Order: sequence, then C-alpha cells, then structure tokens
Amino acid sequence: MRVAVLGAGPAGSAMAAIMSARGHAVSLWSPRGGGTRHLGSEIATRGALEGRWKIHVAADLWRAAELSELILIALPEPALLPILQRLAGALIGAPDILFAPAGGLAPALLHQLMAARGIAPRIGALPAPPILARRDADGVIAITALRPRLWLGALPMPAAPGLAVLAEALFGLPVELLADVLAAGLAEPGALIEAARLFAPAGQAHGLGRLLLALAAERDAVCLALGRGGLPGIATLVTEQGGLADPPRPLIETGLGLTFLDAMARASHTPAPLLTGALNLLEAAMGERFGPHPVLAALDQPTLAGIMSPH
Repeated sequence: MRVAVLGAGPAGSAMAAIMSARGHAVSLWSPRGGGTRHLGSEIATRGALEGRWKIHVAADLWRAAELSELILIALPEPALLPILQRLAGALIGAPDILFAPAGGLAPALLHQLMAARGIAPRIGALPAPPILARRDADGVIAITALRPRLWLGALPMPAAPGLAVLAEALFGLPVELLADVLAAGLAEPGALIEAARLFAPAGQAHGLGRLLLALAAERDAVCLALGRGGLPGIATLVTEQGGLADPPRPLIETGLGLTFLDAMARASHTPAPLLTGALNLLEAAMGERFGPHPVLAALDQPTLAGIMSPH
C-alpha cells in the first residue's frame, strides 16, 4: 500500500518504519522539515524494531498526499488546524485517512472540510499510536514499546470494519472498534497522563497513579454522559504502551488536550473538578489560555451536533 505519514516526530517516524518493514511504500512529511532534515532514504530504528527501513521524504504536503492510498496523520494537536485546512485543499480523490493519535475531534473537522469539496473519505482515529518511541541523540528512533492491540473509531461509522482491516495490515496488530471518532478522541490518554505527572506530589508513593485514575474517572463520567461508554481503561492504555512516555509531552499539547476534555464535560453538563482544575492551574502557570479549542471552534454547528449526539 502507498502510505503518506504527515508528521515526522518520534511517533510518526516509528510508525513509518513499522509500515516500511511490513512492505508498504511510505512517504514521510514534516511540516517544518526538522523531523526529516537528517534523513536520506531510510529511517534507522532500535529497540522493539531493529534495522534501517526505506522511506521517501516528501518535499511538501501536496507531494506527500498526491498518490497515496492512505494518509496517516501523526501531528501534535497544536499543529492540526492549519495543516488540516491545507490538506483538505491538496487532496485529489478520497484516500483513506487515519489519525494517530486521534487529536480530539480533528477527524470530524477534516470530514467537514472535505465535504465542502464534495469529497467523502473514510476517516479513522486511533486513541493512541501502536508504539512508544523517542528520538535518541544520534538521530535513531528508539521504539521502546509496541502495543499488543489497537482501538479505532471511524467516520462515517460504517467505515470502521474496513478501516480496522487496513490498520491491521499496516501495523500487524489486532484492532478493537470504538463507537466513533468522538469516542476515540475521548479515549486519548496523553493529556490525562501529563496532567497527573505535572500535579502529583513529588515523593508521594503511588500519588501519580492515584491522580491519573481520578482524572480518568472524571473523563469516563463525561464519556457515559455523551453515550460513549466502553472505552479502554487508562490503566490498560498505560500498561500496554510499556509505561509513561519519555520525555513528557510539551505543555501546550497537554493544555489543549485538557481544554478538549473540559469542553466535553461542559457540553455534557458533567462535573469534572479535577480536569477543570488541572487546566486552570496549567493556564495560570503558563500565563496563557488554551481555549477555545481551535478544532472545536472551527467545526460548524450541524457537524458538531451530529458528532455529539448519543449513538
């Protein structure tokens, strides 16, 4: 399969390597060029996947997308809005699209942008990538953990089984289906993990784990209020990725993730004092506000109402 990976951070690069190792033709694009500047025609990996894997570095977004059968979006949340707007204008035809991670309701926004052009691609969202990875000082991608399975939500919902088959072919992992892309966005664990790391008392045995479970309990209450029960538990998501990511995510990514969860709590009239408090503390510490969430603000009301309605 011809696959374009948008985003050349450690996770995007590691997924590109895994797909190349499985025989797929992979193009890799970096919005600023930093993730591909050191690459020739290969990605070197160590850890759970050892070797050097053939890839093509795309010079621009259009060249990455033009001949692809599937586009994998592996971008940090702060970068999603402008790149999705560019991608919607660059796409020719309707390749399948996967988000990894889900990026809140970014899949719904891309669907809205494509629908304005009369294009209706199948769009899937993974709450978490299949790997835990970092870029070492020598430029090699260290894949520190490979998940035993994936979860996937889709838009439109009937596309989920077909996209699950594609995801399994890409990564060689079994896929469990979620209700939709909202469920995938709610299940994304990154903001919860980083909030617990930031605010758990230093030196308190098991404090991080207790705070993470408490934050996740509020998130789960929001999910139930929105009719999206049955998400993978936070403990499962963390243990199956081999523990916490190293290094931690940038604070702006955590802030936007908390902003999304806080918006979902307000929309569902669900009290979430820990989630809201973590967001308020982070905004106070950084001296800036993260809301309104840029993707939510860009969604039109019919699209947002359709996604938010219980299934």
